[in-house]
Amino acid sequence: MVPVSAETSAIADRPSQGQAFAEAMVMEKPEDRRTSGPGFDRAKDRGLPRRTPRVSLIVVLPEDHVVSPDRLAEGLRAHGNQDVDVVVACAGQPTNLSALQRSVGDAQFLLAPAGTSTEDLRELAMRQVPGDIVTLLSGALLPTAGADTPLVMTS
Repeated sequence: MVPVSAETSAIADRPSQGQAFAEAMVMEKPEDRRTSGPGFDRAKDRGLPRRTPRVSLIVVLPEDHVVSPDRLAEGLRAHGNQDVDVVVACAGQPTNLSALQRSVGDAQFLLAPAGTSTEDLRELAMRQVPGDIVTLLSGALLPTAGADTPLVMTS
């Protein structure tokens, strides 16, 4: 571990950061200021390929929760033919894990210990997704009837 001294801390460097920011603002050309988004159109003006945002789908499955593979496929179809990065964060091993893996083979599955909270699962998944636009999908609570109950979900 490297100790932080007064010379290397961000606080000591703030005046020079402020000066650099002010100089950059003065040197910026007015035609570069646009309200169309974070650099999407400017890349086209410079001859660079246009950057399209990446889309990610996060499925959060706390303990005793499931999501139907059909529901997951429906969520993916909503994005049309756009590539979607899928991350399924599970607390423990969900009962229909193999069905989920078959329905979305290229998904990333994160298996956390049983009892992991929904918030912790969401945070864990958010650290893994590369997408600029993220959709969250939560699983449904399993019925308490028993292990023989079929996993059928209706909407």
